Amino acid sequence: MFKNEGFTDWHALNNLIDAQAGKKVTSADYRLIKDREFLILTPQNNKKAEKPICIDENTGQIDHPLRLKLSNQKTVTKQTKSCIVLDKDKLKFPLKIRRYQTGDYFYPSGMKGKKKLSKFFKDEKYSLPEKENTWLLTSENEIVWVIGKRADRRFLADDKTGQFYTLTVLAP
Repeated sequence: MFKNEGFTDWHALNNLIDAQAGKKVTSADYRLIKDREFLILTPQNNKKAEKPICIDENTGQIDHPLRLKLSNQKTVTKQTKSCIVLDKDKLKFPLKIRRYQTGDYFYPSGMKGKKKLSKFFKDEKYSLPEKENTWLLTSENEIVWVIGKRADRRFLADDKTGQFYTLTVLAP
């Protein structure tokens, strides 16, 4: 089944079926990852280290690596996974969009205390490719938003907010 993707070690493939989640077998171009009850076939992650995307106060929209609309106003009344309203006075510009790094943590909205992002991914049952493809919005390297998933409560707008900053994930 996986011969066309360059897998030749049939013993390793067979062992992967009974392996714990997160184990993987690789070929020159692909990797086969055990994810709970499934095997996930993805291209090798040959990306060079991606540089963070910087966002200054006057940026209205970005289109790469994801589509995000930014506004200096409160444009929505209810926050969702794809739209958050922040307290602009709590942000330090430039904001950055980057990938997960070992040791990252945040203070999830709706929870007390802080949580390591690795624990958040595990609790949400993220596969390895999902973790790798998650974008983070940061302010001075503090996570503001696991984009499209969960905001950090320290930056959310409240009834004391003077200046609002709204971010909305747009469809690709």
